[in-house]
Amino acid sequence: MGNQKLIRDPQKIEEILSIAKFLRLALSDAETPYIVSMAFGYKDNAIYLHSSREGRKIDVLKRNPRVCFEADIETEVLTDDDPCKYNVRYRSVIGHGQAKFLEDYNEKVEGLTVLSEHYGKKGPFEFEAWKVNRLCVIKIEIEKMTGKESGF
Repeated sequence: MGNQKLIRDPQKIEEILSIAKFLRLALSDAETPYIVSMAFGYKDNAIYLHSSREGRKIDVLKRNPRVCFEADIETEVLTDDDPCKYNVRYRSVIGHGQAKFLEDYNEKVEGLTVLSEHYGKKGPFEFEAWKVNRLCVIKIEIEKMTGKESGF
């Protein structure tokens, strides 16, 4: 019968990523899973994130760069008089890839541009060098990505 919720069209999957405001980044530490919600940008089969240079997320990524991410849009709980008939509407993307810390200044600016443009304003942007240099910019090279939708 197959999975009727599966989105097979890559353009629809990319559309979800272009609309979603945040994604959840799942990391794998030796002892326990770790997940964090983040602002992001998407371009050319890559996710761009920015962060401070310190913290648990950075420590975990240095030990294990393999990640999973999830983003969703149009989420809604559809209620009914009978709670057993509640349902949900959503469109979502789940992807897997490798996180890479960008060190080259121009690559960092490119990642920050993708991230900034995701939230509406188009570049070019003028980033202050000292701010770029103090930030951590992470690029996730996507290896696999799938989409699902329900309630449409």
